[in-house]
This record gives sequence, structure tokens and C-alpha cells, in this order.
Amino acid sequence: MSKLPQLFLRGHPVQSLPEDGCYKDGILETMRCHNGKIPLWPLHRERLARALGSGEPPLADIDQCVPLLAAQGGRKMAIARLRVGLIDGQWCWDLSFLPLQPAGEAELGVHLFPCKTHLPVSQRWNSGCKFLSRSRYNRAKSELPEGDYLDGLMLDTEGRVIESLRCNLLARFGDGWITPNLERCGVRGVMLDWLSSRVQWQERDMDIRYLCDAEEIALCNSVRGVLPVVEIVGHRRWQIGAGVRGLQQLIMETLW
Repeated sequence: MSKLPQLFLRGHPVQSLPEDGCYKDGILETMRCHNGKIPLWPLHRERLARALGSGEPPLADIDQCVPLLAAQGGRKMAIARLRVGLIDGQWCWDLSFLPLQPAGEAELGVHLFPCKTHLPVSQRWNSGCKFLSRSRYNRAKSELPEGDYLDGLMLDTEGRVIESLRCNLLARFGDGWITPNLERCGVRGVMLDWLSSRVQWQERDMDIRYLCDAEEIALCNSVRGVLPVVEIVGHRRWQIGAGVRGLQQLIMETLW
């Protein structure tokens, strides 16, 4: 098995990569590599195409190279970090494979800390893509107190719940799940899209009070799958329920 990290620039192995700030309007896809495959690659590619639009982005090269690079080296489990954007006016892309350690939060649950840094509301259609410019998220992350299994709860500037610092949100009410409305801001994760065709859920505006009425809350992203939420700090605690465990089992049986 190849030692990580491994770095590739335009598909070729290198010893170092440009800093995030070198990319103009850079797009980021953070993916799980599992047994030599990226299980959700078609959805990552679809979101990437949506972000980059038409023109001259190197999507064909990326689509050909990423699955091949993932299959090399016998990686059983890794984080794959893909960046695409302009450097000095030219399209560039790179791919990093980083260690992925088992996380206790999948069993013990996450504590969500409401951040004072809020996401701006866009008047244009929100593509839901993940941009390399993460200054607002980094500022919110700096607010987190010391502790294990903490994540930040992100609201928009009008008080609506949007997402966590690294995941989408799902809240169970009765037999169905509700996820925040992402029309105005936020990242529409590919795990959320994957679950949407397998689990009954609706997209709705919600504030923290509404969220706290849920019977269960889950986080989801393409690297960790589904994580239970056991607390919104200062508001409410939950026991981990059968609904969240069912989502985790669905992913384990179907994806990895």
C-alpha cells in the first residue's frame, strides 16, 4: 500500500502543490477513496461541471484521470482532495490523497456549536458548490470551544439554519426527514444528493427553534457518511436514534 499523502498536478505525481490562494475562483471537491474507488465520483463530477460551466475547463482530463489515480497504490481508505481553477490565467487542477482515520463521532455523536459568523444570503441562484475561498468558514471554526467531536452550526444572516462547517443537516420529524433550504446559500453535498433518491425528505426553511423540535438530527458528507448529532450546545441534547443508525447502515451496505 502506498504511503500517504500522495500529490498529483494535472494527473502527474509531484512533491508539492500550489497553495489554495494561488487558484482564482477555485473549486474544491473533498471525496472518500475506498478500496481503490471513489464511490460518489459521478455526483462529484456533476457538481464540478455545474460549478465550472461551459468553456475550457479540463473536465475530460479530470474525469479520465481521477478514477485511475484512485485505483493506484492499493488505498483501502483515504481522503481525495480535488482542486480546479485558474492559475495565472490558465486552467489547472490537482489531486491529493490524504490519510483518513476512523472517527469516534460516528458512534458517539457530534456536538453542534452555533457560530456567530453567518453566511451571506445571495440574491442569485445558489449553485451549492464548494469554493476554495473558505475565509468565512475558517472564521466560524475559530469560534469553536475546546472539546471532542465538535462542529459549527452555520446560520445565514437572516437567522435560518443552513449547514455545519463540514456537513449537510438532516432532521427527522416522524417518519420523514427535513433538510435546510439551500436556495440562498450553503454547500449542497453529494452525500445529501445520494440520500435524496433513497430516503424520504423535504427541503425547508428552519431556524434553531424548529431544528430543536426534531426527534433526531444527522450530519452527512461524502467522506464520513452520516454522523449522529447528540447536542446543539446551549439548546438541546438527543439520544442517538434508530433513524440515524438506519442511514449509517444504508451507506455501509451500499457504498462502503
